[in-house]
Amino acid sequence: MSRFRKSRKQIKYSLLVVTIKLLLVAVRVLPRILTMKLFSSLGALAFILLKEERTKAVNNLRIAYGPEKSEAEIQAMAKEVFVNLAKSGAEFAIKMNRKKPEQFFKDLEVRGEEHLRKAAAKGKGILALVSHMGSWECTALVLPMLGISTYAIGKKLGNEKLNNLLFESRGKMGVQTLARGSSYKAMLRVLKENNLLGILIDQDTDVRGVFVDFYDKPAYTPIGGAMLAMDSGAPVLPIFYLKKEDDTYEFIVEEEIPLVKTGNRRRDMEENTRIFHGVIEKYIKKYPTQWVWMHNRWKTTPEMVEAKKQMREKKKNATAQAGFSATA
Repeated sequence: MSRFRKSRKQIKYSLLVVTIKLLLVAVRVLPRILTMKLFSSLGALAFILLKEERTKAVNNLRIAYGPEKSEAEIQAMAKEVFVNLAKSGAEFAIKMNRKKPEQFFKDLEVRGEEHLRKAAAKGKGILALVSHMGSWECTALVLPMLGISTYAIGKKLGNEKLNNLLFESRGKMGVQTLARGSSYKAMLRVLKENNLLGILIDQDTDVRGVFVDFYDKPAYTPIGGAMLAMDSGAPVLPIFYLKKEDDTYEFIVEEEIPLVKTGNRRRDMEENTRIFHGVIEKYIKKYPTQWVWMHNRWKTTPEMVEAKKQMREKKKNATAQAGFSATA
């Protein structure tokens, strides 16, 4: 990256941090209804200005809903995705300013808390199946308010100031962060100590995965959640933080997902991943404009994975052949 591009990127992130802090101040003084209107306008503006992200969202919605919706409906859905994403940021900012449970839960409906308590009583930790829906960052904020020791796996952002702002915000609300890339043993230890660990499996990332059907099209899906569940024995609970029609939110805890245990580890990991993702897909289809459609969920194809596998085999064989020649 050239010095000019690097400097421009740093300036962009610095301005973003300043903007976020100003918006946090605005949230403290504005009534909720005005805050939501402000962020709704920002989301609509982002839809207009962020051409690349808008194009991704529209294209992905066409794949999912093209056969049943008109182009005008697809465009309207894409715009609503941006608006809802902005509103989720507003909700996060609002909840960050509420340190007492009576304030925090004033406009938040909690459903399924009994499933959370039942899982916690098992003493094996809880694996929370979270997705990029609604105000998912708020998911982790609710749990400490309910007395649940919570860890979130956090991806480091492109700017240190922005990264620190997010991680410090979580920490102030009682959420501890495991950086993405932390050792598998560290994750197992968190669960063994009877903490809740949030994990997201609804995006195509550069980790070990399997293909599951998403809108009847193969989508590469991280397998780590199934591995953790099988190795720790921790109950798996799908958890969602979703917007209601009146722009308040609801926190939903689903019943524990029973694990498939046939003794065939690979097959069980694949099947459990399909089951986990199936629950998430059900919610995405119910609340389609609350998911992040600007993410390219079908980026990795089975052909790409097969090509990588063949490439690894070629390198392995070439290395073995070189070693044989050297000792011959």
